[in-house]
Amino acid sequence: MKKAALAIILILLFLILELANAESVSYYGRDSGVNPAAFTLIMYSPSNQTVYSDTMPLKFNITWTTFPRILEPEQSLDGVYTYRIDDNPPVSIAPNQSASDRVYVTPLSNFTINPSFSYLVNVTNLTNGYHKIVITASLYIHSDNLYFSESTLPIVFSVQNSTPTPMPKEPFPSVPVAAVSVTIVAIICVGLLAYFKRRKH
Repeated sequence: MKKAALAIILILLFLILELANAESVSYYGRDSGVNPAAFTLIMYSPSNQTVYSDTMPLKFNITWTTFPRILEPEQSLDGVYTYRIDDNPPVSIAPNQSASDRVYVTPLSNFTINPSFSYLVNVTNLTNGYHKIVITASLYIHSDNLYFSESTLPIVFSVQNSTPTPMPKEPFPSVPVAAVSVTIVAIICVGLLAYFKRRKH
């Protein structure tokens, strides 16, 4: 019993520390009167208090607090998620499957209400300094009908990549080439002299 209680306490402490480092923000659709939808973002990483090198953990949770209920038998509800760093093109990401997933079952799909994401992002192509990342969450009805799309506020992070020392280029071997050229010219001259001497005789 004591070991089980200690394990529960450690898990709770870990969750408290995770939440202490996370930022929770709620987002509502601009046209929520027409297409009511809203979600809460909990961002664990990146953080503006951490400097990243080579790779950056991208870890966050989304919880849909308002979303449409599908009633027609031939409709589905799908969540589409992307991230964008600075002005680069958006990158699509899929939620990780988790035992804590809550699912809203539609006739044609299973919509995850609380998707979680955990990826490693390559930041070696970013310049050293501050950058921003934006998460966009969208809802589609029947895959092709956009119902809702909202982007988060920019999350600032810092990059300090290790720059390898470039290897010096080997100099062009001008001396050996010159020596070979002189040798070839000397051989040609000796051959010509021998040729003209033979003609005189």
